[in-house]
Amino acid sequence: MCAASTNTARSVLTIAGSDSSGGAGIQADLKTIAAHGCYGASVITALTAQNTTGVQGVQPTPPAFVEKQIISVLDDIETHAIKTGMLYDAECIRAVVRALMTQSSGSTLPIICDPVCVSTSGHSLLDPTAIQVLIEEFFPLTTLITPNKFEAERLLSLKGESSEIHNLQDMVVAAKDLLRYGSHAVLLKGGHLITSMGDVKDLLHQFPDIDAIFSGLLSSNMEILQGDSTRDPKLVVDVFSEGDQIAIFARPHINSKSTHGTGCTLSTAIASCLARGSNCALAFLSLSSVRGPIFQ
Repeated sequence: MCAASTNTARSVLTIAGSDSSGGAGIQADLKTIAAHGCYGASVITALTAQNTTGVQGVQPTPPAFVEKQIISVLDDIETHAIKTGMLYDAECIRAVVRALMTQSSGSTLPIICDPVCVSTSGHSLLDPTAIQVLIEEFFPLTTLITPNKFEAERLLSLKGESSEIHNLQDMVVAAKDLLRYGSHAVLLKGGHLITSMGDVKDLLHQFPDIDAIFSGLLSSNMEILQGDSTRDPKLVVDVFSEGDQIAIFARPHINSKSTHGTGCTLSTAIASCLARGSNCALAFLSLSSVRGPIFQ
């Protein structure tokens, strides 16, 4: 549950695709919003025939109707945060931008963008024109973007940036580069890159100003700090970039194939925390259930 909270009912709008299996997309978002004690509203950008093994078909919502859904919700329901997931194509993205610009009226409503443009297997889900629109027209409106490794590489490659991510050092550089695309903050997810405590230690020696936060690793951390090199557990490390601040969040790697909808759930949980009064870093910190030391 989020660290910051309020007794006032908070609403979160999710703008994403429907998942017929219920494990990702709008369905997962609404469950997550409810689990965080918020009210969920939704705008459906596309219908999909999908399950945990893949997507078998997609039927996009006409962009004008996407725009109409957003305006309909925001005209009536006081909304405290917005999360976006699958935005089907360039015209859909532009429709979202138009609606949000029309309804914003100078407000600073938190907008969390899960830039769904590359599948878990590495296949492109958005054409280059749509990704360019996402970067140039939508990212500047966002509070936080939450790309995975493949999405970060794709986003960076279209701008001519060094895009291949092989290690934690590459993740830090990529997070800094993505921040220049206009969002207030970047959370680069590390689930596709398995690392170790030794890798984290090397990174922090190279970049001593990075804040390092650990979850579920206290005993292992202490053994590494005390020079015990016989244990070096597999880790997943996420990189957070905001202004001049870089922080890494490390936790044990879980060997599981049940990853369908995890990106949707995380970004929506962050949006729910922001709706309840957290800032970006505090929201992710709360969701990580962080306990443990920082490397000195």
